[in-house]
Amino acid sequence: MRRATDRQGIKFVDEYDHAFMGVIIFLVILSIIDGFMTLHLLDRGAHEINPIMSFCLKLGPWFFLASKFLLTCFGVMCLLLVSNSQVFGDRIIVRDVFPAMLFLYLILIAWNSFLYAIA
Repeated sequence: MRRATDRQGIKFVDEYDHAFMGVIIFLVILSIIDGFMTLHLLDRGAHEINPIMSFCLKLGPWFFLASKFLLTCFGVMCLLLVSNSQVFGDRIIVRDVFPAMLFLYLILIAWNSFLYAIA
């Protein structure tokens, strides 16, 4: 049980359990898979609609993949730093966002797989 004042504000965390780190690693792996799938689909006539990643593509495929990896890692690290903080009026703990992100990446990979099948 925590005091009400302990639940307020941003909390920085530096220890994570193994299951949580597994989710983080899987999230980064899915991002890399998405990057390679995107490059393959672009070779088959698809278009990148994300303006940041579209710019990175203009600088080459390896720059695109490196940028995707680094941007994903940066975002994950920022969320990890505040993973025990509560947002939206203490209704959501930042840590609970990671499974949702994982789910969305799995949907994205499934969508890319569908596009593979029809391309």
